[in-house]
Amino acid sequence: MQWQNFLEALNRRLCVSPRFASEVRAKMSNENELMTYLLNDQHVRFFVSLWLQKRNNSKEGKSLEKAKLIKTLGNKEFQGKNYLSSIHSYTKSALYAPADSEDLPVAIANRSAALYYLGKYEDCLKDINLAIELDYPEKLRFKLYLRAVECHLKLGKKKLAEESLQRVHETINKFDDSFNIRKAEINQHIEQLTLEVSSMQNDEDEAAGANFSIKPEPAFGLNPNFLSASAGIDRKYSQDKGRYVVANRDIKKGQILFVEKPFAFVLLDHDKSNSLCENCCRSYGDVPVPCTQCSDTFYCSVECSKEGWSSFHRWECAGCQMGLWQQIGIAHLALKVLVISTTTSDIITFNEVQKLVTNFDKLSPSDLIIYGITATMLTLYLSKYTDYFKSNDIKQCLVDKFCDGTSNFDHEFLSDDDKRVYISSLLLRHILQLVSNGHAITKLNTVASEKDKVATEQQDRVATAIYPSASMMNHSCDPSIINSFMDQHLIVKATKDIAAGEEVFHCYGPHFRRMSKDQRQEILKNQYCFTCTCEPCTSPELQFFVERFRAKKCPECSGALYAINSHSLHCLDCGAVPNVNYQAELDEAQDFFDAGQVYIDLEREKEALDILKICLNKRRNVLYKYHEDITVTLDLIGKVYAIMGRWLESISYLEHSLTAIEERYGSSSIELANELNKVTDVCIRYLQEEPNTTTKWYKNTLKKTRRYLDRAEEIMNLNYGPWNGSYEDINDKKKTLSTLLKDFNI
Repeated sequence: MQWQNFLEALNRRLCVSPRFASEVRAKMSNENELMTYLLNDQHVRFFVSLWLQKRNNSKEGKSLEKAKLIKTLGNKEFQGKNYLSSIHSYTKSALYAPADSEDLPVAIANRSAALYYLGKYEDCLKDINLAIELDYPEKLRFKLYLRAVECHLKLGKKKLAEESLQRVHETINKFDDSFNIRKAEINQHIEQLTLEVSSMQNDEDEAAGANFSIKPEPAFGLNPNFLSASAGIDRKYSQDKGRYVVANRDIKKGQILFVEKPFAFVLLDHDKSNSLCENCCRSYGDVPVPCTQCSDTFYCSVECSKEGWSSFHRWECAGCQMGLWQQIGIAHLALKVLVISTTTSDIITFNEVQKLVTNFDKLSPSDLIIYGITATMLTLYLSKYTDYFKSNDIKQCLVDKFCDGTSNFDHEFLSDDDKRVYISSLLLRHILQLVSNGHAITKLNTVASEKDKVATEQQDRVATAIYPSASMMNHSCDPSIINSFMDQHLIVKATKDIAAGEEVFHCYGPHFRRMSKDQRQEILKNQYCFTCTCEPCTSPELQFFVERFRAKKCPECSGALYAINSHSLHCLDCGAVPNVNYQAELDEAQDFFDAGQVYIDLEREKEALDILKICLNKRRNVLYKYHEDITVTLDLIGKVYAIMGRWLESISYLEHSLTAIEERYGSSSIELANELNKVTDVCIRYLQEEPNTTTKWYKNTLKKTRRYLDRAEEIMNLNYGPWNGSYEDINDKKKTLSTLLKDFNI
């Protein structure tokens, strides 16, 4: 049974008892009292233990048989020169190979060979080092060292090539008797490589270029009293606001206010995060380092593997094999916060995490019971399936780290039950903290489409993390900052000028440009337990902002006509209340739109254009000018023209979308940058393919492409920064444009 189904069933079973409901409600003054009750309840412990046992009975760990089968498949793919496929097979073989088996380093060594043939020499060298680290048979290492020499030759690294050659000689001399059959062949290969290395020029220092991997710094330097924050902001406290953030000087749009490493993060269980390191959130590309115990965890390097194991993974590894973490959502991060709290020596950050709000007194009893049962499950998991309680002195590893007694729950730890209640209380606290303070780590990815010749930027959520300093900011539906990420690091930038003394606002998700007021208020009340009173939630002018983009056209002023509270249509601009019904026209327009998409799928672009233009005219007749359906129709027509290679027409329709996108999402929004990228993709295709470069259309397109790229770069720099891949894509397009411009005095 899945955990959520189990939770619901157990909660129903428990709550049918009047005694249980009344006793639990009486024990809800803090986490410790609730967890004492739940852990002492025989029904809760019995059913949770039974669920864990069933998960453990069906766990999947390492399998030498699977590793060998998959390695054999990889060898066949390699022999057939399907190197990319063989890399995937060797990676999977390494994942299943037990730590003490020779198949683990052999799979990595084989992967290095495939990488070499794909020209990925740096990755090949990483795998060579990893195979040796994993105890690849010593007498066969000469093969790896020879491959390393060849990589260094390709990369022009003479000194490193010489060092690898020396290791070849050392291995050959040490195991001389093992090479009698192939000795002549091996020596010939060594002589050839020695000759090539000797003819190489000495290494030259590579010209220093822009290093986008360097972590940026906060504006005005680091604040000595506010971890990871700019010296330009301060943390304050008031009874009504709690802790919040204020500018202590004038802050300009684009300045960095936080650069913060998370206390802990967990990757989400989907395709968008399956190429990221579990320890640092960097991409591991084609050379992941597998956990030697479970078959679900990858790292980007041996160093991250060792750090991850000692810091947290030794206590979550069994849960990976049992398939726990993909079922329990935010609770996985709560467990990771606990175990990192146990191992960390960073006492200051530890205490900042512990002080985050829980909203314990504002949550419903049923929610608290659900969270409490989850904390019970995690505690029993740690107790029965890991050595957490045996290997840690709870007082030394946790209790003594608190700067005050607010989270110590007054335990004496006279028994194992005392320790379990204490740990479960902390787990419940972390779950509640993360419900209100968890951050989504996102990555901006480019989704390219060869069919319509344009690319789309897509922001994917890849992990959930806890950033204690950034969590100090209060919410506004119109925030003054934006978050972006450089691997696991959170980069917080101002998106508008902030005057000295003004509060700095974050958005917890509900943004006034993306959700209606009612939707925002409901989400904030349910998850964060407050009623928002920011400007978009209280200003009459912004009360129906999102509704404008779903409004019909007012027959009086062509303004936004909307049905407020499901009553009669009301113009948000002139106040008119006309009695009109456009449903027949809208249904007909939708039929044309659907038919247009069918024609596109059938590759009948001309018919698609004809019918989509009819749809556009009908929608323009009855919908507000910025209605999202009009924007979508314009965008689709532009894509159809791009498919047909009719670049100027495509540009024209895509440009019409820009105004509506900017009106809705703002002049600095990623949505606008995405639309600008679409337009510039098509512009550059036109400029590259148009033979007549003397026309006014060609020159005008050159000018507008430069203007659009400059604006897209400005927006991407504000939202993400030069370390993002999409920013580099814009720079590549600017280089292409620069080549085209060199013959024009523009």
